[in-house]
Amino acid sequence: MALVLKHIAKQLNNKIKKIMKKTIALLLIGCAFGTAAFAQCNKKMLYTSVKQDWLNSKYEVQKSDQDKVTVEISKTSVVLTHNDDPNDVMKGDIKNIHCNWTELYKNGKTTIEAELTEGSNDVHQANLTIEGKDGGMFILIELQDHPDMKIKAYVDKYEEEG
Repeated sequence: MALVLKHIAKQLNNKIKKIMKKTIALLLIGCAFGTAAFAQCNKKMLYTSVKQDWLNSKYEVQKSDQDKVTVEISKTSVVLTHNDDPNDVMKGDIKNIHCNWTELYKNGKTTIEAELTEGSNDVHQANLTIEGKDGGMFILIELQDHPDMKIKAYVDKYEEEG
């Protein structure tokens, strides 16, 4: 009887070891993907758009523009520039950022809450959503004090900066 119990205990021990190895491997793989997805949030990025749609509160297109808009995002701040004009800038601090990318720069989403200042005193609470879907990317800019004016900027180029 003791031999049978010893044999069963050895088999259980081997099964537990196999399960633990698989669990550890899955955790490491999950951590690697999670780190890669979060890495996009930790990098200073510059997005460039030359086509924007102006949307109403129902996300219906009201007009379209062919202007250059750049969106620079670091760990702590956002800078939006229109037509490379230093006098046409909105910038401010990031209050909250959340990244969820399954494939960097291709499929996923970053959401940002920020307080943006336009000019010298015009302050806006803003939500920015950077979304990649099927290889295309856009940035949705929503100012809380202008719920009927949203800007959807289609990203033509993006690059990691220093």
